[in-house]
Amino acid sequence: MKNSILITIIVYGIICSLTSYGQITTKKDLEVKIDAMIPSQVNDSTPGVVVGVVQNGELTLSKGYGMANLSYGISNDPEMVYNIGSVSKQFLGYAFAMLHVNGQLNINDPVSKYMDDWPEFDHPVTLKHLLSHTSGYREAYTMSYLAGRDIGIDRLSREECINVVRNQPGLEFAPGSRWTYNSTAWVILAEVLKEVTGQEADTWVQENILTPLNMNNTQIESYVGEVIYNAAESYSMEEDKGFVNEESNRAIFGAADIYTSITDLVKWINNYRTAEIGGSEVQKLFLDPYILTDGTDSEYALGIRSGNYRGLKRYSHTGGHEAFSTQLSYYPDYDLGIIIISNFGSKGWFPSTEIAELILGEHMTSSSEIKSKPVAVNKNILEQYSGLYLSPVTNSTIEFTISDDSLSINGQRKLIPSSENTFVMDGWNGHIQFNELETGEIQLTIINGSERTLNKVEKWAPQQGELQEFEANYWSDELETIYHIENNDNNLSIKHRWLGEIELEPVTRDIFKSDRGLSLKFARSEDGEIKGLSIYSGRTMNVYFQRQ
Repeated sequence: MKNSILITIIVYGIICSLTSYGQITTKKDLEVKIDAMIPSQVNDSTPGVVVGVVQNGELTLSKGYGMANLSYGISNDPEMVYNIGSVSKQFLGYAFAMLHVNGQLNINDPVSKYMDDWPEFDHPVTLKHLLSHTSGYREAYTMSYLAGRDIGIDRLSREECINVVRNQPGLEFAPGSRWTYNSTAWVILAEVLKEVTGQEADTWVQENILTPLNMNNTQIESYVGEVIYNAAESYSMEEDKGFVNEESNRAIFGAADIYTSITDLVKWINNYRTAEIGGSEVQKLFLDPYILTDGTDSEYALGIRSGNYRGLKRYSHTGGHEAFSTQLSYYPDYDLGIIIISNFGSKGWFPSTEIAELILGEHMTSSSEIKSKPVAVNKNILEQYSGLYLSPVTNSTIEFTISDDSLSINGQRKLIPSSENTFVMDGWNGHIQFNELETGEIQLTIINGSERTLNKVEKWAPQQGELQEFEANYWSDELETIYHIENNDNNLSIKHRWLGEIELEPVTRDIFKSDRGLSLKFARSEDGEIKGLSIYSGRTMNVYFQRQ
């Protein structure tokens, strides 16, 4: 009798863990709803995805979809290990929090205190800047690509990554003033940890974090070709080849290269709550988001995002490596963790927020409380706001058009007016504000934690012959490589011996973009002659090439 009562209590507790948020009635109900979220490209003969849901410290649902190994017909399984890419960063971030609290280093120290032959720039760069992606250092992966290397194929060493910073002529921005994702920083951090502890970073993390948490399946790839036990393979799909087994020619722990399982990640997620390793002081430091110099919250702490999603506190990170794609999220106020790992790249990807909304939807705020009562804005004003906007910092662009009497981004994402000059979007917590300057020009501010300003510019359609003056060879001392800018039939392109030909599209005068994510800005002398160009590429800015 006592046993039956105990069993009833246990079963009731499990059901309560699934129903306490008011959305799911049973574990089976949750599984059926998640089954329906799996992308249609995933089936029993394709690569796929593994999913884990952690509630109140317990793995209430774990399931694999599709294949982990196509050669041997092995199915995806939550017990197998997968490369989690940049989700690995938080383990090194936690290590630095531990070392700081233990007094073995100070994250506010300059990087140069720990690195030999290290460049001193106009502003000091600290370990905390590295840990929070606010350093102003160059990004090695991007720079390698600009030099003509395929980072998925060409070998990239730790020393090469570090030398990218040694070779850069100056910081891209004042440290702490901007948040720009930078994997190079984590390569440097691994070197700092080795200098402080006398151990390789992967060994220290294994002994001081993974082993104490009994994450016994988790392995760190420390060199290319290392055998990783019980590991899934990752695949992409190419139209002319079919499935392609993706491989990497780099293994640089710090930025990535942890292989782990759903079941092991449950133990890590629970450490967010219990601080079993390190204690509460370490936990607080690890999760405390960096505040930029202008006072805005970067919503990023020490290797982990620390922000909100639809009104709920959330710790999260994503990662991609080879064709693995990982999402890890934790909602501390509801003790809910969600893990999704795809070994089919974007084809196996679906947003973890769909599961969060399924379970916690009734506790979330709407992205826009005015969705049902939008403010009416005169169409003449909307026409004034429509057009092309350019970031003076990154040369990235956003175009606003009018569709169905509303503004939209590139004709796809509809804006909802909350005032005459302020707009929001469904599913997004930020807002967009248009302002007319004293000069009569329109300026756009995107506010989402931090602020980003873009200026309205005129589109440029070059007339026949106008592109001829851009033709030349351009040399970068920093990259030791040359770009050939050519004009064929009034179409400008870059030619490089390894990158091939990259077509350029005019944006506004002297600024071009490509479908590979590159933006080019040509520089002129006082007399109007073109003297060089600067390249901007997502994580890297202002890489200068001198006209030959």
